[in-house]
Amino acid sequence: MKLSNSTKTIIIILKIIVTAVILYFIFKKIRFDQLIADFLTIKLWVILLIVISTVIKLLIQAYNWGKYLKLNSDYTPKKYEVLKSYFVGLALRFVGPGGIGVVGKIYFVNNKKKATLASIGVERIFLTWKNLFFAAFAAIFYFSDISMIIKVTVFIAVIFLPFIIYLFSFFTKNENIHSYLLNYLKRTPEIMLAQIIFVLITFYQYFILLRNFVDISFFKIMISVPLIHISHIIPLSFNGFGLRETFAIEVFSKYGISPELAVTATFLIFFFNSVVPALIGVYYIIRIKHNKETIKFEN
Repeated sequence: MKLSNSTKTIIIILKIIVTAVILYFIFKKIRFDQLIADFLTIKLWVILLIVISTVIKLLIQAYNWGKYLKLNSDYTPKKYEVLKSYFVGLALRFVGPGGIGVVGKIYFVNNKKKATLASIGVERIFLTWKNLFFAAFAAIFYFSDISMIIKVTVFIAVIFLPFIIYLFSFFTKNENIHSYLLNYLKRTPEIMLAQIIFVLITFYQYFILLRNFVDISFFKIMISVPLIHISHIIPLSFNGFGLRETFAIEVFSKYGISPELAVTATFLIFFFNSVVPALIGVYYIIRIKHNKETIKFEN
């Protein structure tokens, strides 16, 4: 069902209010002088490693984006089209509630609009899956009061979630859809592996950053960060602002990490992994728009 403009406006206003309220309560818990001190004591080599690992992560997700687009067998990308449209999507993710603006990248791909929209949907499925997969894994060790049978069952179920999509092929006689889903099934294991590597690199970023301040093992990072990043699939605030930091303060407190350090770590990782790449996307949007206007003017 398509939402009216007034409904969309109300949703955006509500998200702004929710985000502001959450941030207000976060700011009440932290000391800004300590927050600034934590930022200033981060070693340069740590920042450099975070930047390098972020580049690797971006290449992994751009590679996956190409796989999603090529689920349509008729799609042949132009030079650098996959990479450019991927960065454009990162920028558009900041537009609108719940990252809905990312749909706008269908206009930056030389592919059928419906096919690209389906690829965006598949991309969202795997982005959500990676958060659920590692959160289910982390829950096995973090929540001691829940039955182990329940936790392991949920974890196994989450592993097979991406494959359930293919079951729709048994309920359609449309050859195009059937071909699309068959391509999806063939590429699913490879995409899942790439997503796992992506998240493991994220764990490494948190690990080298937090080790500047506290003695924390990589395993503890593996069972804490996923429970923080599960906030990414809860559409209550803009781009997870506030929720991510709230989860970080609560989860990291179990390992003796202060609220100031929790906010410092999550914000810094978010800045390099999301904000900086989004700026590259903004550059491509402006450049593509300028090129189109130039061609139109010349004609």
